Amino acid sequence: MMQLDSRIRYAVVMTVAAVLVGLGAAAGWEVVRAQSHSHTHSPSMDKGGWLVRLGPDARVAAIERQLRGFETTMAEVSYRYTEMYFGGIDGNWGYAEHMAHQLGNAITVGLERRPQYRKSAEAIFLKGPYLQIMDAIKAKDPALFKQRLEALRAACTACHAAEAHPFIKIGVPTVRRNPVVNE
Repeated sequence: MMQLDSRIRYAVVMTVAAVLVGLGAAAGWEVVRAQSHSHTHSPSMDKGGWLVRLGPDARVAAIERQLRGFETTMAEVSYRYTEMYFGGIDGNWGYAEHMAHQLGNAITVGLERRPQYRKSAEAIFLKGPYLQIMDAIKAKDPALFKQRLEALRAACTACHAAEAHPFIKIGVPTVRRNPVVNE
């Protein structure tokens, strides 16, 4: 009788386990199906996003609002400047060069949106101190890099002053924004 009870108990436990596994699998499948359904098959889903909903004449103005003025360029330049600085200080010259190059690209693209800043940017920054910091990075010379960085900082501050933003003065970065190391 005891052997029969243990067999029945075993059968009941296995049946309950199989039912629970089956229910779990079914519930998981329903979650996956519901998520994919709501993201790809919903008739109320906005096809194309906010830009497509606008008329053709309103799209350019909307894109310009999203890109905003030159401040989005300057936010990227600030990031690239800081990363270039720490790359040079750490002797990670490849990283410093990459960031300096991207800094120049950011300014160039920003000037496409805001050409009124081109004259100052070229005369004060791009055709002088920017090229000089690139040369210092390529030379992999820490002392020259620090010297040229001071000229670059002064040029940034002078450019801001020339464009009626004398309150924007550029300092030496003190906080790393990225965990890049030179190993």
